[in-house]
Amino acid sequence: MPDRRVLLIILDGLGYNRERLAALKDEAWESLPSNLSGLLITQAESVLARNPGAVSREPIDLAVDALLPVAAENLPENAGFDDAIYRLQTLEALAAASAGTDVMERVAEVVRTQATRMRYVPIAAHARHLADIRNSNLTIPTSAAGRWAGFEDVSPPVQGNSDTGHQQIMNLRLAPQLPLEITKSIDDGSFFRNPALAGTVSRAVADQRPLNFTYLLSGMGGSDGRVHSAWSHLEAFLRLVFEVHDADPRLVHMQAILDGRDSPDTSSMNATGTGDAVTGAYIERLEELLGRYGAERSLAWVIGRNQAMDRDYREPNVRADYLSMTGGETRTVRGFGGLKRAVSRLHRDGVVDGDIPAIAVLHGDTHPVRISPGDGFIDLNYRADRQRAKIAALAGARNFLDRESHSRDRNWTFEWMRTDLDLDICGMADYHPELGSRYGVKAAFPNRPLRDNLLALFPSFAPNDQYLLVGESVKELHMGYFIRGRRQTPVASNCEVRHISPSFGEQEGVVNDSDVYKVPAMRSVEITNALVEAMSGRRFSLICANLAGPDMLGHLLPRHFDAAVAAYEAVDAALARIVTVARDFGYHVVVTSDHGNIEDDTSSHSVNDVLTTVVSPRGRLRPARREVFQARLFDVSWTLGRILGVEDELKRHMASAGDAEIGGPDVGRPIVEPV
Repeated sequence: MPDRRVLLIILDGLGYNRERLAALKDEAWESLPSNLSGLLITQAESVLARNPGAVSREPIDLAVDALLPVAAENLPENAGFDDAIYRLQTLEALAAASAGTDVMERVAEVVRTQATRMRYVPIAAHARHLADIRNSNLTIPTSAAGRWAGFEDVSPPVQGNSDTGHQQIMNLRLAPQLPLEITKSIDDGSFFRNPALAGTVSRAVADQRPLNFTYLLSGMGGSDGRVHSAWSHLEAFLRLVFEVHDADPRLVHMQAILDGRDSPDTSSMNATGTGDAVTGAYIERLEELLGRYGAERSLAWVIGRNQAMDRDYREPNVRADYLSMTGGETRTVRGFGGLKRAVSRLHRDGVVDGDIPAIAVLHGDTHPVRISPGDGFIDLNYRADRQRAKIAALAGARNFLDRESHSRDRNWTFEWMRTDLDLDICGMADYHPELGSRYGVKAAFPNRPLRDNLLALFPSFAPNDQYLLVGESVKELHMGYFIRGRRQTPVASNCEVRHISPSFGEQEGVVNDSDVYKVPAMRSVEITNALVEAMSGRRFSLICANLAGPDMLGHLLPRHFDAAVAAYEAVDAALARIVTVARDFGYHVVVTSDHGNIEDDTSSHSVNDVLTTVVSPRGRLRPARREVFQARLFDVSWTLGRILGVEDELKRHMASAGDAEIGGPDVGRPIVEPV
């Protein structure tokens, strides 16, 4: 392999919203002093006169576009290649015309003031370094949601997320996602014959044992959740239980997990949207759905996701979730009516869905339902990272939990864990191979590794090299399992080195993900230091890193706007240092994002585009011509391959799979011209 080096930086949850930016430009333009707006128009007239384009532009349009800190964010979706290049060149020329003056600084202050008023974090933040990196190098809009993230092609599109985003970024072709596979199985009927899923249901019904299941109340449509769960999957599961197997509702017990992170933060009670796009009001929807089977009494437990889906192995959260179902003290309410009143009161007190404490729902009983030894248990949530600790606890996988918690500098007591449950457990997905091989947890839809993953191919084209993965523990699986293409371990033991910093925990007041606003910079400094050290040693030809702040703090909007701004500024400071050092040591840098989030003033992910920027240590790279000036996440892997000089090896791999012609609609291609 040629002596080339590249650093991939994934800015978790950083997209941009074209509609919000258009409104921001209009507001800011109206707020500009007339002398500034007049000067911009005069300069725009001069630039356009010197640079005539195939399609004429009005000077005021160019002047208004110049208000945005990042030029590429002005491009319309799927802009023609030549038109996009012309727009970017004229914006660059307009910026150059103001060089040596304070014009653009004065404009930036007006724009930032309006962005703060409109609560648009990426521009409200002082993030000059990232804007300079974007504008000084090849930057291209990149699709990161819906069909291009491997989901069903529905309208509105399914929002992007970190799981699929990291998979797509390192894959040579579009990687279809598990929710799509599950949905197809429902459509063709094989879902109802699934050996692991139907088998667990059948055994419980035949033996008249309780069948317990858990589901995150989310995923009605593409723009509302569907990150960890899909409502259509819940509907199909209830058909399997009550229609196919005729289960007794008195022996079916549901744990409803409230979302408020990938869907609006009070969506358990409140509906959003209009017409066919109405989503939310999940508790009411659940009551109606269970009512179809006379099974309202099946709802046994309710809890917020920050306890029930902890992925950073914080013992208090896993313990609270476990005991709520197996025998701990919990608050009780009577029926759906009592539950709605209790949740509404908590909302009025400022408690959002993700933080709702454990509640047991009584239906004429005097005591809460409890999971008993030998029961069946089914997890309907399909994303691996947030189900591992939960299922490991129910499976009695103490060794697994002890190892994972210790790797994050956490010491569990395990005093709450029973040793006699021996549950018949089935997950919708394969959450971890060890849970199946050592503890008998079945997977209805096993996660098959992606064969076209760049890291999986790394030993074949760089047998004597290693790559480095850098991140923090709250996103540990993203810089591991997901970016490897759904592999728990690398394909060869000597090809990978990982540096995972433990995320902040209880000592800093971070008990769950809702507390991250207390440390908005997260581990950006530690990650930066690790990258600087690695690049200065020039040991690794490929380094991949994740900066998690935009996603983690984006989920805390709109409540913690100032903390989200601080998180964005921490990322800006990190990139300023990282890119400078990368250039000094001859590293190319590719900056992209897995999905959008922080650019919208909501708690959930978005369907917005992200930006991909390619920085060369020597000069500016040219964009590879394409029909439209728009990339897909799975173009990033090819871009890395081209920079590393292994593109021919990647083409040979694809040809062996029948893809002799690279660049089809579902196969990636490099963003840059040959280096």
